[in-house]
Amino acid sequence: MDTRPTRLLLPALLLILAMLGCNLANITGGDKTVIVTATPSSPDLLATPDQAAPPTVPYVTPTPPPVPTSTLPPDVALADAQLALKNGDFVTAVDLFESVIGQPNGDPQIQSMAAYGLGEAALREGLYDQAAAALTEFIRDYPDDSRLPQAHFLRGDAYLGLSEWQRAIEDFKRYLELRPGIIDSYAHERIGDAYLALNQPEQSLQSYAAAAAATRALTPLLALRERLAASYLNAGQPQAAVEQYDAILAEAQNGPYRASIMYQAAQVLLNNGDVANGNMRLQAIIRDHPTTYPAYQAMGILLEAGLRIDAYQRGLIAYSNEDYQAAIQALNDHTSETGTASVEVLMMLGRAYRAVGNSQAANTTFQTVIDTYPTDPAYGEAWLEQGRTLFLMGDTAGAIQKYTALATEHPDVPQGAEALWRAGYLYSTQNDLDNALATFDILGQTFPGTEWAQEGLFMGATLAYNAGNTGQAAQLFSQLASTGTGEHKAAAYLWVARLYQSDGKEDLARQAYQAAAAADPGGYYSLRADDLLHGRAPFEPPPNVAFEFDDAAQLAEAENWLRATFNITQEGMLYPLSAELEADPRLIRGRELLAVTDYEDAEEEFEALRRDRVDDPLATYQLAIYLRDLGLYRLSITAAATLLTDAGVTSAEAPDYIERLRYPIYYADLVLPAADEYDVDPLLIFALIRQESLFEGFATSYAAAQGLMQIIPDTGEWIANQLGWPENYQNRDVYRPYINVEYGIFYLSWVMDQVQQLPYAALAGYNGGPGNAIQWLGISGPDLDLFVQTIGFDETRTYVRRIYEQYSVYRDLYGVPAASAS
Repeated sequence: MDTRPTRLLLPALLLILAMLGCNLANITGGDKTVIVTATPSSPDLLATPDQAAPPTVPYVTPTPPPVPTSTLPPDVALADAQLALKNGDFVTAVDLFESVIGQPNGDPQIQSMAAYGLGEAALREGLYDQAAAALTEFIRDYPDDSRLPQAHFLRGDAYLGLSEWQRAIEDFKRYLELRPGIIDSYAHERIGDAYLALNQPEQSLQSYAAAAAATRALTPLLALRERLAASYLNAGQPQAAVEQYDAILAEAQNGPYRASIMYQAAQVLLNNGDVANGNMRLQAIIRDHPTTYPAYQAMGILLEAGLRIDAYQRGLIAYSNEDYQAAIQALNDHTSETGTASVEVLMMLGRAYRAVGNSQAANTTFQTVIDTYPTDPAYGEAWLEQGRTLFLMGDTAGAIQKYTALATEHPDVPQGAEALWRAGYLYSTQNDLDNALATFDILGQTFPGTEWAQEGLFMGATLAYNAGNTGQAAQLFSQLASTGTGEHKAAAYLWVARLYQSDGKEDLARQAYQAAAAADPGGYYSLRADDLLHGRAPFEPPPNVAFEFDDAAQLAEAENWLRATFNITQEGMLYPLSAELEADPRLIRGRELLAVTDYEDAEEEFEALRRDRVDDPLATYQLAIYLRDLGLYRLSITAAATLLTDAGVTSAEAPDYIERLRYPIYYADLVLPAADEYDVDPLLIFALIRQESLFEGFATSYAAAQGLMQIIPDTGEWIANQLGWPENYQNRDVYRPYINVEYGIFYLSWVMDQVQQLPYAALAGYNGGPGNAIQWLGISGPDLDLFVQTIGFDETRTYVRRIYEQYSVYRDLYGVPAASAS
């Protein structure tokens, strides 16, 4: 099993079929921000307290991979092998490549491709002996092949895996001789690793220095320089280490990161006797980055050394690092020294008092702001902080009174809207529905159109609806519909329409649904209203789907649109990379890194290029297509989304060709068979994959969910046990697309069985846990609108809504109307 990080695979199938005269264009064919979210842990861990662990699912035999056989035509076997390689099925790829090589009198071009592919596939599977042997045969048998340099690089990686350090060094040096000036930095770094393993630190340092002196994308370059600095320290060369830190500071822009590097450099100087320069650097941290943790560390060192730091600076640093007692002391010292206290000092002091439990001093300090600075923007903030302090003391009634007083006595203060929202919310937590509704009503009338008023009106209307007070709900929803904007306006009209329907007022309901559908095009509530207008059930699949298109015609249409929208005057086809892009060092390095299967570093290079050209519509369009063809789907989708967002068009207005770049169907060869096997709508799967990972196979979320469909490790292990596949399952297997897609679709199907086959409840269970989804469904019943409002996790509620939005786009792009389905 591969012990290296599993990375996205270059779809070399496209290159092979192009060389063989084939075309896979038809096979490989937002308006909203895409959030990569996490999948829950195993179902039994998320069960409600009274819920038993899930029943054991009967064993389901997955669709077996193709069996390599010498009877397959060589070109077909080669294409199958490359597809298996792309999908992470490295063992099958190895078998198929070997079957091609084993056929006598084969086409030399196909044989060379298979020999090279065998080395790559074995390397990706962690079969380092086999990889090294295959690449050795390739180097011997095809000395004139253009991929000879990359074969040496790959064999060097195989030797690293085998701990054959000297052989690895020789291969990377040979690569540098054959292909200099492209990815020298990455080759030298590997050479440095090998020398380090050989306990030759001097040669290792030289190689790392050569790596840093060569060119690579900024983020990995800075990481390399940190590593080089550490190596210099280990070698007893502190000045060289400081030079690396200074080289980092010459490029880095992020404040906290700069502070951490400045602190490391200062520590090196101090530890080596250069106290004056070390302290000077610590003082620079305090001056330039006082709110960071390195500033707190620097302050401690300087104070211990007897150096003076301004009381205000001490207070700001301590407060920013939650050392509230020290902050109180320092800020009071500052006030005593200067004879005055600014608004900023008083607000920090009040919050610090509250944090240490001295609520009386906190409220007195906030009152000083109110009395002393009545025209300052912090005036309203001080009122809010007093209310929060009272609430934290347990005086909810006092907090409500304070919030209400601000809004009624000072309606011109910007914080008045937030104050009323807080008062209404606190009333609701006390089950005082009448006062909560009255407060939200006043909020909507006093501060119409503000974000706080819109949130408050929606909350109040929902509270009234849930309490059976439909009259008050209708009044608040109507108020929001007339004063709200975007999503809030659409939501309000949707609920007004539902209330009209419940009263049998179908004409008024239809008008309200139409208003909802027009209020926020592409947004969840507008799409939901449109579905209700047309009698579509939530996530209702189209009568049929089509995944093949007249790409030539649609490409021409898209490029005409680009010319008209962005005033592009270039003649001929627009999608080929410009000469400027082709010559960009980042593109050249990225392409070479893909050739040696270093996908993560390649993506860094291409992402740096994409960001740099984000304001160039033509370059962004060209990169969207180019990155798609390289298999860097997340970057391609991001580029397409940037292009359409800059054009200011909705999904319905965008050219289909570009919209399919933004909402693609990658890995259809995996999704469609598994969706059919488990009876799940494939468009729902594509929308889910896009939401979870943007089709990036090695994506990982903050919750440790992994791969295309973001499977949590515990869930992956549970699924492996249910399916009995693959043998000897390990967590890293879930990064392999052919396993991840099978697992994700199986799991979604299993959750569907737990929630009455309702897709929206299954999505909530996929993200927030099946036990929670069952509970929410029990409260709401099979009503999507009520279910969404019942979901207890903000992230899960957003997740369901976002996939609803994306599914609507997929249905429009790939669905075939009933009249056309023949």
